[in-house]
Amino acid sequence: MSSSLERALLRHQVFSQGPSLGHLLKLYLDTQDILNLRLTSLSMNDLAELNEVAFETIYIHTPVPHGRKQYTDTLKMIGSFCRRVMVKVAYLPKSCYPTGTPSLSTNVSSPRSSSESDTVSNILDSYCPYAEPPIAWKFVVQRKPSDVDQNLLQQWCEIFRLLPQLGTVHIACNGDPAWPGCTDIESALIMLRITLERVNPKHIHTVCLSPIHAMGIMHLRWAGAGAYGEACASTNPFWYRLKTLKLGIFSPYAEGRLTKCQILLFEKIFTDYLLSFSKTLTRLDLSWFGEAGPDPFNVGEDHQTMKLTKTWNRLEELRLVNVTLNGSNLNITQLAPRIRKLTIAGGTANAGDQVLRKHWQDQKPGGQDNDNASWMRSRDVRISAIPEPLFQHHLA
Repeated sequence: MSSSLERALLRHQVFSQGPSLGHLLKLYLDTQDILNLRLTSLSMNDLAELNEVAFETIYIHTPVPHGRKQYTDTLKMIGSFCRRVMVKVAYLPKSCYPTGTPSLSTNVSSPRSSSESDTVSNILDSYCPYAEPPIAWKFVVQRKPSDVDQNLLQQWCEIFRLLPQLGTVHIACNGDPAWPGCTDIESALIMLRITLERVNPKHIHTVCLSPIHAMGIMHLRWAGAGAYGEACASTNPFWYRLKTLKLGIFSPYAEGRLTKCQILLFEKIFTDYLLSFSKTLTRLDLSWFGEAGPDPFNVGEDHQTMKLTKTWNRLEELRLVNVTLNGSNLNITQLAPRIRKLTIAGGTANAGDQVLRKHWQDQKPGGQDNDNASWMRSRDVRISAIPEPLFQHHLA
């Protein structure tokens, strides 16, 4: 049960008309002191022992601001309760950097428009609604896909080894929907893919990539010789055990975003990526955010390079959102003879944006935050270099 001190602090937080207690504590305690306070909390210990559901979902932010570290000791206490990990890969777009700042590379990715950058930022923040320091990272620079930071890779492996019961991995990133090449964002995706392949979680059954961009999909290839950085060495990788794949892709089909050759290359690689799961998936969700995209199970004449040829013998549920409609769905039943549930939403004006907003609102844990809600009722825990104030709706 709670200590007298904790009950008094919580009462002060709920009924005080002035600054929140969490705000005051952050003024006088450094990061390590705040974490130590939480680790010695009787309520936190009771919650870990008696209410395992509180730690089912853990949020990880990357990149970590310079000079800070991940507190893996904290993760060791609760990692066995985790069933789902949400990894947010969020670099500031170049348009947000101060003008006149010297570049670290002569080949910096092209900036997005301010409105598009704001949209992506708002989407990502709906999952993790507190801001990292704006100067924690300054550039999104070009990388070689083979350049993998082995020290950082080992840190990622250490984190995922602390999650033995992990069943679902959700990766969200703010990559450029155009053709940025291999930037810090794509390098982070490569590292996450290699990490999962090295750790090879035993219980993983679902991977969700949403939002993800076309270049992100290309750098997450794992099958055959197409993998970037390091080929999968396991004879029984977790990819073979996946049952559900959910993709929410920033559409590359907006006019002028990609050249014809780039579109053809993306469609070929995307098709190969989908077919690498054709033998195991029981559920596939595909949503295009923004401009409507093709239906790979029933492509039109303009997207023949995306035509699927293999049979999906285990696929039972298929959900396609914001796709271009091409008449009969007979081809779907031929490719997936065991299909039981089929949902198709055709593309209309602004449909992709509406789907995107709804998707993130539905997935946002707990709905709208309530500052007066009891922190004891939280179902999510955020693990990050910078903790949130104490006694908020979400534990941190």
